[in-house]
Amino acid sequence: MIKKLKWVSVIISVIAAITISFKLTDVAIAYVIFFVGHTSMCFIMLKERDWSLFTMNLIWVIIDIIGFINWV
Repeated sequence: MIKKLKWVSVIISVIAAITISFKLTDVAIAYVIFFVGHTSMCFIMLKERDWSLFTMNLIWVIIDIIGFINWV
């Protein structure tokens, strides 16, 4: 189950990256998509006690929030 959730999180983050690079949506919406992917990965890494990836994704969550605030 966890392995599938990891892949869902990765796919969500890739979708966000594609929406930005091809200008398919507003940047603020892409930050929301990134936020969902990074937040879900945070919970997965916390559950697995993978502290390095948890920390990285937590930092991305903070960056997503700051980015969203700056673009709205």
